Amino acid sequence: MRWKGWLGIFVALSLISSGQTQGNVQITINYINPANTEYQMTVQNNNVGWSVDQVHVIYTTPGVLQATSTPPGWAYLPDVPWDAIPHNLRFEPTSPAQRIAPGQSRTFGFKMNTPTPSEDFYIQFRVVNASNQTKEYAYRVKILQTVDVPKDAPAASSTQIPAAGPSGPGPGGAPILYQKYGFFTPTTQYQIQTRDANNQLRDNVFYPEIPEPPHLEHYFVGEVIREVNAQGAQQNDLWTIDVVGVQWSSASMGWNELYWLYGPTQFRRPTVQWRFNPSMRLDDGSRLVRLTIRNTARTPLVGQFWMYTQGDRFLTGATLRRWRELFQPDVQRRIDLPPNGEVSVSFTLPANAPAGRFFYGEFELRQGSLPPTRTHFAHREVDSPLLIGYLGALGANRPVLVQITNPNTGLGTTKTLTADGNGVWRARLQAGDESLIDDSGFYTPAWRVRVKPRGALSRTFNEVLLPGGDTLDPYLRMNLVLGDVDGNDCIDDADLLLVLFRFGATGASPADLNLDGVVDDADLLIVLFNFGRGC
Repeated sequence: MRWKGWLGIFVALSLISSGQTQGNVQITINYINPANTEYQMTVQNNNVGWSVDQVHVIYTTPGVLQATSTPPGWAYLPDVPWDAIPHNLRFEPTSPAQRIAPGQSRTFGFKMNTPTPSEDFYIQFRVVNASNQTKEYAYRVKILQTVDVPKDAPAASSTQIPAAGPSGPGPGGAPILYQKYGFFTPTTQYQIQTRDANNQLRDNVFYPEIPEPPHLEHYFVGEVIREVNAQGAQQNDLWTIDVVGVQWSSASMGWNELYWLYGPTQFRRPTVQWRFNPSMRLDDGSRLVRLTIRNTARTPLVGQFWMYTQGDRFLTGATLRRWRELFQPDVQRRIDLPPNGEVSVSFTLPANAPAGRFFYGEFELRQGSLPPTRTHFAHREVDSPLLIGYLGALGANRPVLVQITNPNTGLGTTKTLTADGNGVWRARLQAGDESLIDDSGFYTPAWRVRVKPRGALSRTFNEVLLPGGDTLDPYLRMNLVLGDVDGNDCIDDADLLLVLFRFGATGASPADLNLDGVVDDADLLIVLFNFGRGC
């Protein structure tokens, strides 16, 4: 298990709104009055048997957060300590009858008495059942968010495994269904359920379980090992393993091991992993997607593979296993791989295809004369930018150079970009970036990113995660220090002279530091104000 910092499970877009879901509670925050830095938070309880009885809005700057409205029967207590973050706003019902019951929602109002540049909050809430058992959840909600595709992509698989070996108990007692399922890109949640031939639930495991406080940021990368009691299994019975999860910036999952165990005797089944890379934008606007299939078994992998690339919804369980009855595959090929061998399948989505398509796949894997093992999967396309940066108001429409390097391998690339009118720049995966995806550190926070806006000092960010940003923030934010006309990261005499030599010039010029189309007194004052910075 690997723990690391971030939790942006779901982010919805509007000016400016964000919503996240955890523990079957959905919280949406809308920026309803930018002039007054006022927000509206809606809490929707989708649980069964659990009511919401506390909601905390947490901000790390003291004395700036205050409530403006609460639902009837709710009170609020400002600045209530919680874990290591001492400044927050706690909403709490005045009686159990006022809790947010399953299926209900409440709307709260709060504001900041000073603007916050990051629009960044932690939300903690508590749920309680009829036995007064409680569970606590916490996650990060970012109000400022301009990515139009969620970075956390839902993924599911459903595998049917014929029971192997003799009928009845073996020499060691009841048979065991041993499974080792791997999540190879950061996974923010999953559930694995094993059912027998009669559809009875035999095993259920999920993540996240509630860790010890502060438990604000976590994800999982690694293997889930289960030994399921298979008492009563008869030869060739079809047992089913359903997996549903959410993975960060693409999906990579599948089996490392899968076998029936009768005493000391193993009856191994074919195992396979699959990985979707994030979409790469081509010059004509189409999107190139690459799927890699790997044989994780100790024997050759033989079988058939089908895939449909135009799905418009997320399929799980029995519906997922029937996808070929609903859709005609547009990819089909034979699978014949040696142990640890892999093959890549590339396909293109047209420019007019909606972002975030769903891919449905099926493996029919055979091993000798035994009945085949069938694995079905569904994954959402990830079309998020490789990186997002925020330059603030001074960065609107400003050219920017972005250098991306893995210091451990030396691999890197440079992107020449222009920020939009809000000062946000986006670097996308493009044809030619395949080496980045193939780098061993692509899905780890190992990258170094140097951001050099035109006319400003550069800033270097370390331990950045690709795609999307660093592990705590999907933005690489920087406050611009303008005045570096010659681009050497030192505001000095040379920059002052360049402004003087170009004084009065119009049109595009490095000396036009405020990008107003003319080199004038304003640009000269910028250099003088920041003189000596960076040197």
